[in-house]
Amino acid sequence: MYDNRPNQNQYGGYPPQPQQYQQYPQYAPVPHAHAQPAYGQPYGEQALYGAQRYEGDLSDPAVASFAKKVYAYFGSALLVAMAAAFGGTMAVDHFATVGNVSAINGIWIGSLVAFFASYLIVVFSRKSHSPLKTGLLYVFAASAGGMLAPVLMAHVAAGMGMAIVFAFGLASVIFFGISVYVLATGKDFRGLGSYLMIGILVIIGVWLMSLFISFPSMLHTVLMGGGMLLFIGFTLFDTSRVVRDNFYANDAVSAAINLLYDFVMLFRYALYFLGASRD
Repeated sequence: MYDNRPNQNQYGGYPPQPQQYQQYPQYAPVPHAHAQPAYGQPYGEQALYGAQRYEGDLSDPAVASFAKKVYAYFGSALLVAMAAAFGGTMAVDHFATVGNVSAINGIWIGSLVAFFASYLIVVFSRKSHSPLKTGLLYVFAASAGGMLAPVLMAHVAAGMGMAIVFAFGLASVIFFGISVYVLATGKDFRGLGSYLMIGILVIIGVWLMSLFISFPSMLHTVLMGGGMLLFIGFTLFDTSRVVRDNFYANDAVSAAINLLYDFVMLFRYALYFLGASRD
């Protein structure tokens, strides 16, 4: 009796109506949502959401401006150190000619005291910048040149003046090559700090032993090479700190004095290494 009713199926019921489902928006996966940040980049929200900048990135105008300020301090202080080294060498030559050994010792000891005193005051000063702190940077630079003067004069007197040029060139290539590499890549070498402190203790221990034990020339050359490697490590460490720790503290003078310390010691060990190799 229901055969002629419209829209009925063979079982006597009406065909099922198509169900209407609520449409939800389609969500695409977040790119790199679970990726680990690359070496030298920060953890946290910026790394998670794919920020283009990383900690210490020179594309940040504030970081770039601070780095320029640091290297301007460093460059001017290096010029002061070079001028002081030249003047000190001339003074040492004069005192050596007249036989005034006490004056030569006075130059070296006075420069050594001023070198470490000015460095410690700048590094441990609570003020990020002050006229006194800036002035002590140049006192440090001048004392570094005066401290090197007797060593430089000894090499000149021994006919090894070209060793000074080669050592300065080697130190410059290493130092500025490391600076460009670290700042351009953004790699963070601050983790070397504990190993570098161990290296400093080893150097001090060997120096104390040398006061009582005469080392063979080959071992002396190896030790000077080890000193160079140590301050290559310090250059990596301090350059990494320029655009991170020093930048956050807004302390350009401390950054510059650490870099100058690294350069002076790198030059000194390079000079000793070349002299020991010649012997």
